[in-house]
Amino acid sequence: MKIRKFFNAALRQVPNALTLYRLAAAVAILLVAPYETAFYVIYALAGISDLFDGVIARAIKAESRFGSTVDTIADGLLTLTGTTVVFVNMQPLDAGVLGIVLAFFLTRIAGAVVTAVRFKKFAMLHTVGNKIAMILFYLIPFFYTMCAAVGTADVLIYSVTSVCILAALEEIAIQVVIPEFDDNIKTLVTAVRRRRSRLEEQNILPGNVETGK
Repeated sequence: MKIRKFFNAALRQVPNALTLYRLAAAVAILLVAPYETAFYVIYALAGISDLFDGVIARAIKAESRFGSTVDTIADGLLTLTGTTVVFVNMQPLDAGVLGIVLAFFLTRIAGAVVTAVRFKKFAMLHTVGNKIAMILFYLIPFFYTMCAAVGTADVLIYSVTSVCILAALEEIAIQVVIPEFDDNIKTLVTAVRRRRSRLEEQNILPGNVETGK
């Protein structure tokens, strides 16, 4: 019985351990030689940990506000350090590239502020757009050297970052529309429909108020 309790307790810490690894990896990739084997191994494992920490937490019912907050911080830090590695090795550093990436981070910060003000939370929505954007942004270091070799590194960053900005703007719109926080909402269309349904239930929309003859 004691062994089983120990096993269950240890299992519940797996999601947090994966998230903490991602935090450590975000720092470690700044300390190893860029685009070498160690860099790719650490960075790839960080990405894998991001795929599984939330899935495992939901599967074993070990979700927590702490875990969600640290997960968001780890994702943001990994994105920041991964981007730093790319910029440090980009010669010359194009002002336009720097500007669009800065716009992306400012949009993300704006989204975090909206969430904090409206719902008193520090979290990022798990929208389809965010998932696609984060996957693409995460993959930049893997494709950077290949694109740089043919002179299209700036095209890579412009394209991916544009997608990320659109996803961040969608998240801000969702946070403004939804009546209550739900980090698993998938799209703006879903948010609008949910808000409409809520208003219909409250008989707020025009045409739902009964009128006498």
